Amino acid sequence: MAVNNHKVYQNQPVNWRRNLLVLWGGVFLTCASYTMIVPFLPLYLLQELGVSPTSVNMWTGIIFSITFLGSAIMAPYWGALADKVGQKRMVVRAGFGLSLCYCLAALASTPTQLFLVRALTGVISGFVPAAMALCSATLPAERLGWGMGWMQAAVASGSVIGPLIGGYVSEWFSMHFSFYVAAVALAAATIGIMFFVQDVFKNESNKHQNDGGVIHDLLLAVNNKNLLYIMVLFFLVQSCLMLIQPLLTIYVRDLMGGMEGAVKASGVVFSLAGIAGIMAAPFWGKLGQKIGFTKTLFFVMFCAGFTNLFQVFVDNIWQFGFVQFVFGLFLAGAAPNINAGIVKTTDPLVRGKAFGLVTSAQQFGGVMGPLLGGFLGSFLATKYILVFTGIILMTAGLHIYFTKVKSKQGNSTW
Repeated sequence: MAVNNHKVYQNQPVNWRRNLLVLWGGVFLTCASYTMIVPFLPLYLLQELGVSPTSVNMWTGIIFSITFLGSAIMAPYWGALADKVGQKRMVVRAGFGLSLCYCLAALASTPTQLFLVRALTGVISGFVPAAMALCSATLPAERLGWGMGWMQAAVASGSVIGPLIGGYVSEWFSMHFSFYVAAVALAAATIGIMFFVQDVFKNESNKHQNDGGVIHDLLLAVNNKNLLYIMVLFFLVQSCLMLIQPLLTIYVRDLMGGMEGAVKASGVVFSLAGIAGIMAAPFWGKLGQKIGFTKTLFFVMFCAGFTNLFQVFVDNIWQFGFVQFVFGLFLAGAAPNINAGIVKTTDPLVRGKAFGLVTSAQQFGGVMGPLLGGFLGSFLATKYILVFTGIILMTAGLHIYFTKVKSKQGNSTW
């Protein structure tokens, strides 16, 4: 079927296929813009902004975390506002705002200036969760898991292309120039969504539904215990992903025995988990739709954690890359099944608030991860920090099994 006849925009059926395609492209370009730059921040601080080797870990952790902190604080507000004005407006707001922030970051000449720009970036952000919420609102119910899997593949695809582009652009031109490339990509993604994506129609009853105010609406959303559980899961997954981010480029350099080729090699290694995500995310989303979202989520999180235990045996870049790839194959199934859980457990009228709250929890994980990673990195080898994240993911997977899967005998609901 070409359109979802149960959802309308300005009294016309929503073309959910076109929405999915354009939003996929927008999320892809947004994630590519992010990973084009962020993985190389430690080297950018060392080579371009003159940060000393003794303080680079501190600056990296702070700059990583401040963006996530700003996003965590603002995400519930942007999500609640989206329920009033539409998800599409939030996507456009975030897209143009982030494009401007990348331009400002290119002009930064000190770590303090970069810190302030990244703080502003966190406040303005919200492109991907708004795009996910908009896509989920227009997908037919029978295509939900499949569609969210493809959206997660967009995240993974951007994560693949971004580091590769960033590595080559930095080598051919400069790391400063990478910020301008990222800004142009974000602007292009936003313009495409402006002209080709339809939002779900907002009628007067939907507007009156929000008259209790943002705080009141957020409290109502938080009272949903299943939503709270989903928030905790996203916090844990994001914490585990970001725990290693500030240390990974330096770790690759150490595995290679020097700086020569480290930037390009880091780009390739960063891309491996993304390549795995492109391959696996739609499959895991479709499997969740078939056998149950919680059952699939338990399996992928436990297996991803178990895979990370093998990091203890890694002693060269090839072994590290292989383990990262297998890890990505499994963890790619987490986001589409958790996102499907949001849709299953929330009222459509407060869907924006729900995605905002979950994004806030995810971003707080982005704050905690780099800070904890920087702290642990001061006295633990990076491979053992990776093993630690594996134990956390395995524990979370077992908790899902005993509290959600076994208690419901495999039922797909939350």
